[in-house]
Amino acid sequence: MVRRSAEETRLHILKVAGDLFYARGVRAVGMDLVISSAEVANATLYRQFATKDDLVTAYLVTRNNDWWQHLRQMAADAPTPRARIKALFDLTRQDMTRPGYRGCATLNITNEFPQTDHPAHAAAVTHKREVQEWLCEQLREAGDLHPEDTAGKLLVILDGAQVLAAAMGTTAPGDHMTELAEQLLEARLPAV
Repeated sequence: MVRRSAEETRLHILKVAGDLFYARGVRAVGMDLVISSAEVANATLYRQFATKDDLVTAYLVTRNNDWWQHLRQMAADAPTPRARIKALFDLTRQDMTRPGYRGCATLNITNEFPQTDHPAHAAAVTHKREVQEWLCEQLREAGDLHPEDTAGKLLVILDGAQVLAAAMGTTAPGDHMTELAEQLLEARLPAV
């Protein structure tokens, strides 16, 4: 086994478990598979994550933090709020073209854990609310008179396209997503 610090071990386990959870679904992945795939001892995994629920929640939070970092990097070069919103849709479109795309990991978690009091479900809902609020901020800055309504519609477009792309195994929903988002922004934002 490879010698790692506690933090390196934690990140390694999260990476391996996350790849398995995303590819196979959380419920199809047991802790024994995570242990063998990560090549760690039982005690090592359970020292880092006392339960599978802890591991799943940490995976989702870590994945969403990485997603935010990536979005912020893409949006940093965008000169306008509208361009930042476009960056979000571009990022999602890029994800849809990756091999093994199974949709939005956050939505997948809410499907696998529909109980609203489950910590992973709560983390997923928190992330979706943060995305919607981020959209609201961009829309307010762009002059939208109804930013909450527009943000909600954009989120439906975004998430609906991800679900369909995963279900149908095609990137066509991504094309429609981009087109619909542009039409909505054109209708809602003041002309520049």
